[in-house]
Amino acid sequence: MLPLNRLLEYQAEVCAQLLDDDGKKLFNYTDMIIDNSELSKVLEERVPEDNTFLISVMPEFGMKGEEDNVKWENILQFFILDKTDYSEHDRDGFKNIFVQTQYKASRFIYKLLEDKANIDGLFCGFLSWLKEDSILVTPVWKKNGCNGWLVEINLDSAL
Repeated sequence: MLPLNRLLEYQAEVCAQLLDDDGKKLFNYTDMIIDNSELSKVLEERVPEDNTFLISVMPEFGMKGEEDNVKWENILQFFILDKTDYSEHDRDGFKNIFVQTQYKASRFIYKLLEDKANIDGLFCGFLSWLKEDSILVTPVWKKNGCNGWLVEINLDSAL
């Protein structure tokens, strides 16, 4: 089972390391929430100047396998969102929010894959469990005034 402190450390590290082409941070706000009601509260407190947010959901854990081949399935979710002032965007501008946050979501995913491959890195142990075929990216629309993407991943870890 993935320890929460390792996930929080990794999330902070990602926010510090991922930069755009101008050297600015891709994510200006990060947090971990427990459920959808807490996500709503956190998003209501955000303003567009905080954009872009990387918010993880407390993982879900399940057992899989049998007898001497039991593993934890760690199910992780990450929201990559921008607070949106709808009055400032026409239809094309609104679509551009998804273009920009999709770029940030893809950079986040490439970072996960890069860190999995980096066996000498700080987080190589935890990301060595990443199942690439589990990665799912879903659009998020008008979630408490925010738009962007939800990235879901699974990690299989030993007991």
